[in-house]
Amino acid sequence: MPTRPSPQSLRDISMEVISVNYELISYGCRKRSQMNSLLDSDGEEFKRVEGPFRDMPTSILEDLIKIMHEKRGLPKQCLHQLLLPQLQEYKIYGKTSKHIQTQLIEKNCSNLENLAFTFCKSIQPLFFIKFFLKFPNLKILNLEGTIIDDQSFESIGQCCQLLRYLNVRGSTLSDKGLGHLINTTQDPRVPNLMSINLEGTKTSSESIAWFLKSHPKILTLSIENMSGLFNRLKDITEPKSKNNIYQLRELRFSEGMVESESLEFAAEVCPFVQDVIMRQTDLSEGLLNNLWHFTCLKSLHLGNSSFSQHSLHFQDGIVPVLLNLPGLEALTLEKINKVDVVVLGNLCPNLKYLKLSCIGSYLAVISSETGFENLRELILLNTRGAHVFTKIIFYLISGAKQLQHLRFQLVDTLNDEVWNEMLLLNPLSCLQTIILDQCHSISVFTLNAFLTSMNKLTDLCVWSCRFIMEDDYFNIFNMIRLENYNLHFNWYPFTGEEAPMPIEDIDDFEEDESEEEESEEEEGDELPEFMNYWNNIPLPGSRIQREMQNFNLD
Repeated sequence: MPTRPSPQSLRDISMEVISVNYELISYGCRKRSQMNSLLDSDGEEFKRVEGPFRDMPTSILEDLIKIMHEKRGLPKQCLHQLLLPQLQEYKIYGKTSKHIQTQLIEKNCSNLENLAFTFCKSIQPLFFIKFFLKFPNLKILNLEGTIIDDQSFESIGQCCQLLRYLNVRGSTLSDKGLGHLINTTQDPRVPNLMSINLEGTKTSSESIAWFLKSHPKILTLSIENMSGLFNRLKDITEPKSKNNIYQLRELRFSEGMVESESLEFAAEVCPFVQDVIMRQTDLSEGLLNNLWHFTCLKSLHLGNSSFSQHSLHFQDGIVPVLLNLPGLEALTLEKINKVDVVVLGNLCPNLKYLKLSCIGSYLAVISSETGFENLRELILLNTRGAHVFTKIIFYLISGAKQLQHLRFQLVDTLNDEVWNEMLLLNPLSCLQTIILDQCHSISVFTLNAFLTSMNKLTDLCVWSCRFIMEDDYFNIFNMIRLENYNLHFNWYPFTGEEAPMPIEDIDDFEEDESEEEESEEEEGDELPEFMNYWNNIPLPGSRIQREMQNFNLD
């Protein structure tokens, strides 16, 4: 039986606690005094002030830099104290002096492993040539949207031998610059490179083919359309050579013609591909038959062009492909007609992600069976206005007990009665996020059902649904607050619009969002209030609406 401590022992413990607290308070006061003198210093005196961050680990320094940028915009006094030798990750910020940032990291931070220069268009191209020679430990380099000289890649190839990830998307890189990363000898110039993004650059299929041939171990090569790449790679590859195998895990063919011969050659030399994307192109049965050879395929994205969407049907073009891909875990179909979700469920029992976008028509579900037992995420974007039968929704959801993410757009058969029956069959106990976009048949009763169900819901988004009024928004918001739910509720009022953006732009919206934020930060100019339209709907007759009418978009 434990003994009770004596009063003397309690007094000793109390004095020890008080002593420790006193030391912590004294330490905090000293550090606060140092920071106050640092920020209040004039001229060049701040360079002689010893900051409190010398012994801090890189993770804390990185967090401090981000917080300081958000709160105070990273003044030069802070840069001199935070850009220390132990720093391993840094991003050049737009609202801070780039001259001071680059000067300090070049002088102090030779151990950097992750460096980002995203959308820095004010830095002269010749600057990068000597700059990259200072960072031999770089593993991740992001130069997206920069004006970079081709000669700078000679420095990267010469010094950055540990580089694993390179992003030059939207930069001024040309064939000459990419050629500096290609070694004429048998060994690759950047031997550890695993991923490179060349989208939106001035590089040609010729130079990319030679680059891939010299770096066969690359896992991810991002370009808009690989059809021309594999055509050229086929021409420069020696027949029956043992070096014809590439380690690529993802192939992308979009926004252009895809030749059947190039896809067939890609299947021959890239046996480890797990993800194939073919969208905004003319799909045909002969072209899709080449997908049978990708035996390791886990993810497939098929999107027809707007002009040929009626020439390929689900039964004739898609079903034969899915018959040979039983291990598929992610599937996206765009602009396909006569989709049969029952056949889809039987052919792909292991699907965890399913997206049906801009489908021309659906076949009715007659049987009462359920499918998609392993489904984790379901997205149904019905921008073309196809009739989505109620039984289709039941078949997609009722058996998916592990469903975590749901998104519906323009599905009018989703009413309160359907949701009530659905929750009785499948309570969606694992649901985390749900987005209802222009689903005009639901009311606040459906939202209450989601809130009161036993689930893991953290995000509830209701966008432009006709019968979810402002009063409903405040009622739901107050209910979340009073019940102390850990839930974010996002609501836009009904505006009568059909869709917030063209269907072709939906997939690229999230990727372009970060680029827009960076470019706004670089310019430093605030957009007019009405330009943020979908986050702040202007009321009829309001000042914002009048500004919209008078604003010159040119």
